[in-house]
Amino acid sequence: MSAKKIYSYDIGAQDIDFRRRVSLRSLTGMVLATAGKNADENGFGLLALQTGHYTWVLSRLVIDMERFPTEKDTLSIETWVAHVGTAFTTRNFRMRNGDGTVTGHATSSWAVIDMRTRRSVRLDTIPSMQRFIVHESVPVDEPARIANVEGEIANSFTVKYSDIDVNGHANSLNYVQWLSDCFPLDFYREHYIRRFEINFLKEITYGDNGEVYRQMTAPGDFLFQIGTREKGVACRARILFEEAGKT
Repeated sequence: MSAKKIYSYDIGAQDIDFRRRVSLRSLTGMVLATAGKNADENGFGLLALQTGHYTWVLSRLVIDMERFPTEKDTLSIETWVAHVGTAFTTRNFRMRNGDGTVTGHATSSWAVIDMRTRRSVRLDTIPSMQRFIVHESVPVDEPARIANVEGEIANSFTVKYSDIDVNGHANSLNYVQWLSDCFPLDFYREHYIRRFEINFLKEITYGDNGEVYRQMTAPGDFLFQIGTREKGVACRARILFEEAGKT
């Protein structure tokens, strides 16, 4: 068991996009996998919680990258629990490339819910977490509330079998996919993602039909809102791009 630990990932063909850089979905998946591995090893992972009918849910996530890994790179992600409150816990991440250079950071906010009631529970029901707190910040602003989005419909979707995870709702990575697909291929030829933020508000479940609204607030800076007609706003997000020549 370790309060801070580094996990390494070899970047393969399944992780990259047409530019041979890691896609936002794949990078987010590695960050979330790192959180899960560390929680499992320290005794408060998903499977341990589910024995008591509880489960982890991601509330907010911010990823800030100087450089996205490319094919055949090695990505190392260091993680630790930075804070445990009454309802939410903060987990931080530091990313390095194969030679040890820091290439990005992330910070996230998590809650525990009762799978029977779908309501949040107090984190003091998991007392072992307190032993693993490391009071170390990362140079990334705390996940903040994203304002209501007024924009155009840029994508739509129907939640199907392969979108559903062990918690019975659409997996977090599907949200990332729906957001990523709001831009044409040519846009990605000219831009790279620098920062990604997402706030989860409501569950989306099997059979739901949803839409993604996109609003540009400045060149390269976009806000998003994902929701369904029946359930309302399910999440809000932000993606900040840089022109390809600057990264």
